[in-house]
Amino acid sequence: MLAIQNFQQRLYTRYKNTLSLPATYNYLYGNPVQPVVPIQTSRRGVCIIAVSPPARLATVGPELDVPVADGCYPFAPAAYFDGSRVRPATGLDLDDAYLAPLGLRREQCWLTYLVRVFLFKDEHLARYRRLGCPWPERETYSQFEALARESLPWLEEELALARPRLVITLGTEVAEVLQAVPGLAVNESLLGGVLKDVWLGEAVYPALHLGAPVADKSDLTKAREIVRRIVG
Repeated sequence: MLAIQNFQQRLYTRYKNTLSLPATYNYLYGNPVQPVVPIQTSRRGVCIIAVSPPARLATVGPELDVPVADGCYPFAPAAYFDGSRVRPATGLDLDDAYLAPLGLRREQCWLTYLVRVFLFKDEHLARYRRLGCPWPERETYSQFEALARESLPWLEEELALARPRLVITLGTEVAEVLQAVPGLAVNESLLGGVLKDVWLGEAVYPALHLGAPVADKSDLTKAREIVRRIVG
C-alpha cells in the first residue's frame, strides 16, 4: 500500500531529527543508528507496540555484547553469530511468549516500537570508551520517557494507517506513556488482561497492556479471551 510505504520512507529519513538525541548518534564503526521501520504491517488486526529495538551485538576484541548495527525489522525471527556465539532470534520471544498464548499469528499483526531507535545504556558506552570510541556523547536509555513522548505524533500517524481493532503494548514503560502515568515507579496496575482505552489525537483504541515478560500467566488467559472476542 502506497500510504504505508510513504510512512516507512518518512520514518526512516525524518524520525531521528524529531528526537532529542546526542549530536553523534552512531555505532562503534561510525555507521549511524537508524530508525527500525515496521515491516509486518497487517491492517485492521492487532498492533503490537514494544519499547524500543535491540541492536545487533558483537564480540569486539576483549569486549562482549557490543552494539554494532541495527536489527533488520521489529521482532525479526533470525538468529546470528556475534563473533563468539550464536545469538537467538529476539523475534521468536514474541511468537512463544505472546502470539501463541494469545492465539495470534504474525499475519494478523502490525509490529512496531514506541521509540524506533536503539537506546544506549551506560554499560554500552563503557565498552565503546574502552574500545576508543568517543560517541555517542551520552547514554539514552534513561531518556526513554522523553523520547517516547517525542515519538507520539509518529505513533498517532502509524495507528491511523494500521486501523487496529486492538492494540497490545509490551512493557510497563509503554503503558505509562500511553496512559499518561508519570514513570517514577513501576505501575503494575496498568498491566494485565483488562481492556483500557488509548487516546491518540482524536482517535481512541482498545488496548491491552502486558508485561515484558508477563509476570502473571493468568493475564494471558484473560487477554486471549479478549483477543478472541475482538479479533476473532
